[in-house]
Amino acid sequence: MTCVSFPDPPVATAAPVAAEGRLGRVLTLAGFAAFTGYVFLMDPDKGGAYPLCPSKVLFGIDCPACGGLRGTNALLHGRIGEALDHNLLLPLLLAAIAVGFGSWTLPPLLGRPAWHVRLPRWLTATLIVVVVAFTVARNLPGFDYLASEA
Repeated sequence: MTCVSFPDPPVATAAPVAAEGRLGRVLTLAGFAAFTGYVFLMDPDKGGAYPLCPSKVLFGIDCPACGGLRGTNALLHGRIGEALDHNLLLPLLLAAIAVGFGSWTLPPLLGRPAWHVRLPRWLTATLIVVVVAFTVARNLPGFDYLASEA
């Protein structure tokens, strides 16, 4: 009788991959913290090294995120009304970033399985409609209060 043996799967490579994944998440978290600190210290209204919005430069219209950096700076300084004046969707945008980043970063750092955030289709469709309607409305005459420029 011939005995067939299969090699054991490599166990030693699993730990370094997990450690590399954790390191990447920690470095990404540090990068977000550094960028948030930069936005706190350097007001986008007064300069700083910030990218230009492609839709504003190419087409002269506000995208759904226009005013987000200025709004985040205002929010970090406790000026909630000013933050909402720059971009009314800012709380929704920041919440989406926090949930997405948190579900990607926290479970591996805590040694738990990754979270899979799945929105119902109706909610996804509603969010898309809200973002598109907001983008169109903020660029129409008569809705200047929705524009990113104060």
